Amino acid sequence: MKFVRPFALACTLIFALISSLTAEPRTARAEVPILETHAPGGDYGLFEGGQYVSEPWFMWFVLGELSSADDVDMAKFDYQAGDRFKAEIFIPGHEQLRDFNPNIALIGPGLPRPLEPLPFEIPEGMGAVVATSDGTFDYFDIFTQMVYFPRAKIEVIMPQTGRYYVAVWGEPVGIARYALDIGIMENFAPHVLVRYPINWWEVRDYLQWGHWPALLVPPLIAAALIWLMRQLTRRRPIRQYEQITFAIALVGLTMTFILLVAQQTTGYGPQMAITFSIAGVVALSLAGSVVWGAYLLTPLRERFNLREFAGDDQFVWVNGYAVHYTDDGPHSAPAVVLIHGFASSVFTWRGIKAALLAAGYRVIAVDQLGSGASARPAEPIYTTQTQAELVLGVLDALGVPRAHFVGHSFGGRVAMQIAILAPERVQSLTALAPEAFATSRPGIARWVRLPVLGYVLAFYSTSPWLVRLGLRFVSAKRHWITDAVVKGYARPLYVRGSTLAQVWQARSPKDGPRPVPHNLSAITQPTLLLWGERDPVFPAGDGARLVRILPDARLQVFEGAGHIVHEECPEPTQRAILDFLELSTKTQAGLSFPAHPHHQTSEASQAADV
Repeated sequence: MKFVRPFALACTLIFALISSLTAEPRTARAEVPILETHAPGGDYGLFEGGQYVSEPWFMWFVLGELSSADDVDMAKFDYQAGDRFKAEIFIPGHEQLRDFNPNIALIGPGLPRPLEPLPFEIPEGMGAVVATSDGTFDYFDIFTQMVYFPRAKIEVIMPQTGRYYVAVWGEPVGIARYALDIGIMENFAPHVLVRYPINWWEVRDYLQWGHWPALLVPPLIAAALIWLMRQLTRRRPIRQYEQITFAIALVGLTMTFILLVAQQTTGYGPQMAITFSIAGVVALSLAGSVVWGAYLLTPLRERFNLREFAGDDQFVWVNGYAVHYTDDGPHSAPAVVLIHGFASSVFTWRGIKAALLAAGYRVIAVDQLGSGASARPAEPIYTTQTQAELVLGVLDALGVPRAHFVGHSFGGRVAMQIAILAPERVQSLTALAPEAFATSRPGIARWVRLPVLGYVLAFYSTSPWLVRLGLRFVSAKRHWITDAVVKGYARPLYVRGSTLAQVWQARSPKDGPRPVPHNLSAITQPTLLLWGERDPVFPAGDGARLVRILPDARLQVFEGAGHIVHEECPEPTQRAILDFLELSTKTQAGLSFPAHPHHQTSEASQAADV
């Protein structure tokens, strides 16, 4: 049979790759499970014999088992000062393990000495953070289709650079198995994606205590598909590309059915019926291509790390996150801080930045968390207040006590949040079409929050190919949307973790304890509002509402412009900002400021009072 050779070749290559990935590693890799059931214990050798993890900031996990009250499992890794650390224990959801509550400890330099004695000696010069769990609840994991009992959790900022250890011990109950989850970042590198089905099976089989009969089903399905293809070949010759396609599809379907059949062997989670009809196979293949395509294509698209994308080393660690910024102009000059909007970066400020520098200002532009060259943590922390605190952290690191703030869209909301949280830091406020009144995430966020489907939706909706369409949608004047500009706006989407950041932004609360919409009247600084008359995102009527609420604000509307006013009307926008900054400086020098805010409309380079 002509298709047998490519099929055998595809199977050989895939099985060879699987063998290489499943070989016992000398050091653990991130997101690859570590089966560590018999850790040594009793002396300092316990620490030296612990499993070493080379990339601990990526999520990874130990599958362990405590054989006695004296048994201690140990892992070791290296961290930098200021790095964030998180570890949590999950117990498989067997009723006989509901009372299994092991202890967890983080051991290393700079940590306090423990108050209670531990079942092992801590090396000289080290301390420990110890945690246990009080309560019990059921947590259903959509990926493994299993129920877990969450237990002890530790989350700290590493105080020093050096070698750290995690220890797990406790009184065993039944088959005392557990999963220790460590790390704060997802890793979608190719080797992780290829090995994912193996990781899935190892975790599931270990914690569910074995479902080997399910392994008999995929070979039977593969044999049935081969027989079907043989019948079809008797009707006409099969071309070479059809042979290769069939061979790859057969292996892919086999792996898919392994996961589906394994799922049916558990008593937890929804049951999925398997159909052997042609329609079912076609539907599964198409759906699988769309769903898994997002995961498989992620490492091909998101190929830059933060520094590769930034092209510089202008980063500040704020609350454990890497925040990128640019800082230009004389440091003795008044500082102007630029905060971009949603799905944007410091690239959007290139025109305004040039105008401010020419006028003699010091210009600081900040990439918000999850955007540009800043970190993209996989946590529900993307609130307006978090973004505001990170901007203030950058200014603290640069030694800037007070500045003028300019923000666009969501960046305008962040600037307003700064004026609410730290009014003494804000000299003046310029908001370009700010998101001022929203109290919750948009409706599409409900879909993006969903497991698996949310990531798929985020991946395809943030495709660089759609950037031009998105810019045209929010803009009324489109002459500025050139190929070079589109590439500049799309480039941050090639940074690792960009898609996942969109998912976690959707899962994050909108605001912190002091929401912007409820505290607008507290913004007393001189405020300039710039709006496009035809803004399809936040209508110009929002500007009129803000003028009535803010104690000291003026509104300028640009005729015929859309949401990105500084791109659609660059010269009038730059002139309005420069005039406002000059007026603010004179006011603070003791000159008079207009008693009442003005509502103005600008046309090209002219502005007329309404």
